[in-house]
Amino acid sequence: MLLAPSPAALAPLVGTTDFDTELARFLDTLTAVQLNDIEIACLQRQSAYYSAKLVTALRHRTREVVAARETDSRWPAVGVVFGTCEWENGCFWETTGQVRHLDGTRSTVDLDFDEVSGLLADLSGTERPCSGDRLRVDLRTGEVTTS
Repeated sequence: MLLAPSPAALAPLVGTTDFDTELARFLDTLTAVQLNDIEIACLQRQSAYYSAKLVTALRHRTREVVAARETDSRWPAVGVVFGTCEWENGCFWETTGQVRHLDGTRSTVDLDFDEVSGLLADLSGTERPCSGDRLRVDLRTGEVTTS
């Protein structure tokens, strides 16, 4: 079991040199397995954070593209699916997505929008997609899944 200082004990130190020193001292006491567990927990929290922000940004952006008649349907978007693209530094979520509308129509739309593209890049760092993976965003439920 991992024993860590309580967040309340560290809160006054956050953003200070003392915090960095205390955190380093604490991390130096951990085994490789414990450090791996912390890394996984941090990535899961980051992923959940980026996913929630992505849902909000996509709800906004899909409303804009539907209103601007950039889609094959005037019905609201209910989901978006993104594929992957490969760069020399890894695999990332594409900014072009398949938008699914309430009437069942699917539209391929470039959702490259400052906030959306940034969040997709951030999520690529935590989810670490592989070529051929899909990122599915349900705009009704807010659920974000990969496959």
